[in-house]
Amino acid sequence: MPSLGSHMAHARIVADRLGLPEIDADRGAFYLGSTAPDIRVITRMDRRVTHFFELDELAAQDSVAAMFAAHPGLALPAGLDAATTAFIAGYLTHLVLDESFISEVYRPHFGALSGQPEDPRANVLDRALQYELDRRDREDRDAMEQIRSAIASTRPPGGIPFIADEHLVEWVTVSEDVASHPPDFGRFRRMMTRHLERAGYALDEINTYCDEPTALVAEAFNVVNEERIGRFWHDAEERMTDRVRNYLR
Repeated sequence: MPSLGSHMAHARIVADRLGLPEIDADRGAFYLGSTAPDIRVITRMDRRVTHFFELDELAAQDSVAAMFAAHPGLALPAGLDAATTAFIAGYLTHLVLDESFISEVYRPHFGALSGQPEDPRANVLDRALQYELDRRDREDRDAMEQIRSAIASTRPPGGIPFIADEHLVEWVTVSEDVASHPPDFGRFRRMMTRHLERAGYALDEINTYCDEPTALVAEAFNVVNEERIGRFWHDAEERMTDRVRNYLR
């Protein structure tokens, strides 16, 4: 699934497209919401708790509808405070983007619907692709600084029923730090080593790939090309925009 930098960058695109007062009232909460489903990084809770999506279920799923069915108090912005409204709007962008990536990129090219669904090396290429897409999204340093600054200035909403308040406070610091990462390969070795090990790569291969990360990225783009990724971003942004608009309007 897309990394946090990509989630924030494309949430910003959605916010700019919509120009709605409910989002602009607290852009920080909106961007925080766009990262919050991945809060399991610090809580270690099951992914399903915050994503409302079953990875092993290949039938079509609607994670936004599942969240609102489980927590109907969040389904209507009326009655929510400004920070919570913006946060949930951002949260929707994450759910929709993950769902789109799983169905349009991961499963058909690297996962269960690909030619080699059991090949652990496919997961390595998927992670390399995610890293590169995230790195590209970070190249707009002005945009990422705006996101970081907004997150740093926000006060996270309380009372989100599936996220403890103290965890969300901690997540502000995590998201602010993530937004500040430069668009380089400085974190590539740390992220990719365990995936390469699990896929059966030898130590010398792991070192080669981590020393020359663009080689692994090139392999990933041999599986899913630039044109396909461009269509994915276009379609995903349309879906995110529509879902947030429908929620707020």
